[in-house]
Amino acid sequence: MGKRNFFVMVFVAFVCSAILVQTCFAGNIRQIKQRMKQRLPIIVKMKHQGIIGENASGYLEFVTNRKINENVVAEENKDRRMVYSMIASQQGVSIQKVENLRALQIVRKAGRGEFLKRKNGTWYRK
Repeated sequence: MGKRNFFVMVFVAFVCSAILVQTCFAGNIRQIKQRMKQRLPIIVKMKHQGIIGENASGYLEFVTNRKINENVVAEENKDRRMVYSMIASQQGVSIQKVENLRALQIVRKAGRGEFLKRKNGTWYRK
């Protein structure tokens, strides 16, 4: 096999793998969005009850020792981490950068009375 054929094959393999990754990425995002959408009513209710809040890294956290629906919080945080990781990979930045930027967006969009956690670990109500 000549050099030219080798490079053509490598290029074709690269393009095919890029298409495959993009297809899997889109499929994963759709599944994650659906799961997050299904959990949203429970999360909103728990936020309004003051049971959970948003921490300074863009994840849900229990504000009090009253830990109901722990599986919902754990699954939401797991999906958020996957989304943040995909975004970080796509943008060529660290996951911490994505987490911090998302946390800032969450603070801006948080409703009145929702709990938010500062980087120093203290909770406050918006």
